[in-house]
Amino acid sequence: MVKKKKTKEEFTYSKNDSFENLEAVQQLALNRRGKDDEANPDISVFLKAEELKGKLCGLYSEKEKSAVNIKMMGSVIIDGKELQINVGEKPKTEKEDDRIT
Repeated sequence: MVKKKKTKEEFTYSKNDSFENLEAVQQLALNRRGKDDEANPDISVFLKAEELKGKLCGLYSEKEKSAVNIKMMGSVIIDGKELQINVGEKPKTEKEDDRIT
């Protein structure tokens, strides 16, 4: 029985590697040839690579919306009188959250 040596190979991949690969894909898309060797660039592939490059560089980010659960106490009735209890700040509505301050 022959034992195989296990070699530990490290795999590294960086943002720069990815960016360079996306640039290569863009060049391939722009230099694409069609029938009769005429220029036929693939604009959709070019734009997708451009979008991925932008995401890689942090140019695009999803708008983060966090759901917050707020428990509010309603009114209390004591001796037939309704008391409104206002404790703390009122919760912001979605419209208020979207305003630029």
